[in-house]
Amino acid sequence: MQTFPLIIGLFVAGLTNAFQENIEKATSCSRSPLVREAQLVCSAPQAKRQRQTSFKDDTPGLWKKSDQRYQPPSDYKLPPSWKGPEKCFQEFCLFSNPNFGEGMSLITTSRIAYLASKAPVTSISGLQPTAYYEAEVPGKGAGLFANRTIHRGEIIFQRHPVLAIQSTPHLDLDPRVREELYQAAIDRLPQETRARFLRQVGTTMYDKAEKNAFRIFLDGSRKHSPHLGLFPEVSKINHDCRPNIHYRITDFTHTTVAVRDIHPGEELTVSYIYGKTLHADRQKQLHEWGFNCTCSQCTLPPLEIGASDNRIRQIKALENEIETLMAHPGGKGVKPEMGGKLVELYVAERLDAYLAPTYTRAALLYSMFGSEERARVFATEAMAALEREVGPQAKDIESMRRLAEDPKGHWSWGIKVTSGTGASEVGRNETRRSGK
Repeated sequence: MQTFPLIIGLFVAGLTNAFQENIEKATSCSRSPLVREAQLVCSAPQAKRQRQTSFKDDTPGLWKKSDQRYQPPSDYKLPPSWKGPEKCFQEFCLFSNPNFGEGMSLITTSRIAYLASKAPVTSISGLQPTAYYEAEVPGKGAGLFANRTIHRGEIIFQRHPVLAIQSTPHLDLDPRVREELYQAAIDRLPQETRARFLRQVGTTMYDKAEKNAFRIFLDGSRKHSPHLGLFPEVSKINHDCRPNIHYRITDFTHTTVAVRDIHPGEELTVSYIYGKTLHADRQKQLHEWGFNCTCSQCTLPPLEIGASDNRIRQIKALENEIETLMAHPGGKGVKPEMGGKLVELYVAERLDAYLAPTYTRAALLYSMFGSEERARVFATEAMAALEREVGPQAKDIESMRRLAEDPKGHWSWGIKVTSGTGASEVGRNETRRSGK
């Protein structure tokens, strides 16, 4: 039994550390980080000095420094529905398939094009288009608005990128060559898809990629995995520091989910940055993104902005305190009320898109102290939040389901009560009522 406090400590601390690690990675990939589970979603990488790449006008399919056409490895032969490789730069080439989803063009390696050709095509799913409508937003351009009540947890839409660009050619190609390559990639899309792409913000193809791209990873941690993915319909969703939508990207599929009820006429919004930051920091990041944020959270009266910042500080301090205490043998000093307080702070701060680890932490802490009712409540909330934020495949959903259904049979039940490390009053009362 003495191993369980260590296990739960590692679990709670590890969960928070994993999310923090993603945040740090997102920060390093762009000055405007967003993070959603395993995918890092950022503005396009900042351009560096362009390498001068020769372009042979007499052989428009050859976009390499060498005089020999690139030949992909024989192991990565594409099915007939895919066209390419063509217009190669080093090992990066244009591949396309007008029948993949709504059509897809890739500027990538032969290996990743091969993986894409083997990927299952997610049906174009989500709410009926009549559930939302497009309208102009003063100072923002186009936006999407609810046409009916969209309930928390509803999938609004799932989409594949119509264009995915590996980061190296995006940064290293000569601007003239790059623009022509991107135009060729768009020309290979079906007419309707091409029209939606061209309606995105941006004057040039490069500019559209810079302003609308999501960073996606298509080959795990391998060298050429980072890509810029463009999803024209998703790009219509505007920013809010307290959004009503969460999104996740799994391989090629971008999924947007309502994180709270969205009422008719309310704009659908997502956060372009990590929301658990102070007002001044959010303003600075969004200014670097290219605009001054005027969302409802950023335009609160000064006293309310101060109260919001204070909640953010409390959240960070309490999370750090829990991690520090749980790192000690037996987790001495930790209390279940800490988990409940965190939930209160997150809800008060309207951090609806970041609740999964918070509910999970609270459920486990109350279970450790033998508080059956609260463990059930928070485990149930954790299941729903995990599915919204991570997806139905989230590894912790099953554990939370077992905890909600049978707290006393869960591995975390009563650890702090039975180990004699100072159970709180709520834990002792629950233990006495259960007859233990």
